[in-house]
Amino acid sequence: MVKHISGASLRGGAGQNDAMERTIVVSRDTVGSSGLYTSIVRTAGGGRTEIHHHGACETSIYIVRGRARFYAGEGLRDIVEAIEGDFIYVPAFEVHVEENASDTDELVVLLSRNCDGSVVHYVEGTLPERPVR
Repeated sequence: MVKHISGASLRGGAGQNDAMERTIVVSRDTVGSSGLYTSIVRTAGGGRTEIHHHGACETSIYIVRGRARFYAGEGLRDIVEAIEGDFIYVPAFEVHVEENASDTDELVVLLSRNCDGSVVHYVEGTLPERPVR
């Protein structure tokens, strides 16, 4: 059965840290999904995740507003930046860090994964230094 999720009904919750707010829209818990997870994530200026991966889940990220920076690859040396209107693809098991590339403006992204809930596996390591602006 088709389910409608009213934008007015959405309530944000805790993200990976205090700089992030995650609003889970589609998941096993919200609509009974068996293989799809969608959320809206808002990240305050300068905020970023810890080093992590999403297990067997692939992730598609659409940049709704702001500028994002992703660190991945060997030693998190590969840096990819994305702006409003861009998409990012994160393969399953890809260790990475996501950050708001702005120190002041909010970053808003819409993400989907091919799993039924939020899957985050933290990895030991040193966070990369933010580029000097």
